[in-house]
Amino acid sequence: LSGLVHRRFGYDNVGFHMGSEEVTVDFNGPITPEQLDQLENEANQAVYDNVPVKVLYPDKEELDSLDYRSKKELTGLVRIVEIPDADMCACCGTHVENTGEVGIIKIRSMIHYKGGVRIFLLCGRRALLDYRDRLKDEARISNLLSAKLVQVPDAVEKLKNDSQDKDYLIGKLGSSLLALKA
Repeated sequence: LSGLVHRRFGYDNVGFHMGSEEVTVDFNGPITPEQLDQLENEANQAVYDNVPVKVLYPDKEELDSLDYRSKKELTGLVRIVEIPDADMCACCGTHVENTGEVGIIKIRSMIHYKGGVRIFLLCGRRALLDYRDRLKDEARISNLLSAKLVQVPDAVEKLKNDSQDKDYLIGKLGSSLLALKA
């Protein structure tokens, strides 16, 4: 995903955290929700293609000729990790041998953060378990609202509008009651 964002927009990955609950990635530029959907599709396509992840240790001349992502100027033995048509970066972390090992990539949300964006995502089994939990929640809400799953957003909107109408009526009745008491 970071490589695709960099290739398309030229943004740098300026923050990354792999937590026990989710992964966050920070970029130094804006991304629209529509662009994020496209990036997620492209990242998942790289997973579905199940291509080998290449690890290179280029000499200085080769390194100078490569277009790779890095947070700083590098010297000495540099490890380059390449996912063909998706990313090429300097990295000393652990990596899969084939992109298919990552499993589904699901972006959960995005916020504006320090002049750019922070993306919250899950991969593999965590994404599957999250999807399962979300479906259970959606089914529960559907039952509570007596609405089919596809009608849940409309049912929630109706419930909100009804509540606002009742609040308005209660306010009006309260004003009328005070006027009558006065």
